[in-house]
Amino acid sequence: MPEEYAITPSADGLVDLLDRVLDRGAVITGDVIISLAGIDLIRLDLRLLLGSVP
Repeated sequence: MPEEYAITPSADGLVDLLDRVLDRGAVITGDVIISLAGIDLIRLDLRLLLGSVP
């Protein structure tokens, strides 16, 4: 693959992405379930809200 088409990660791209996410906001949700022998022992519902305050 020619080097001119290679994608290299840059810190500027990550900063721009983070700026865009904080400008518009984002919600991340997830579930963690710990079970033993088919019986749920611990269940965690996770919610994370990312945003900025003007």
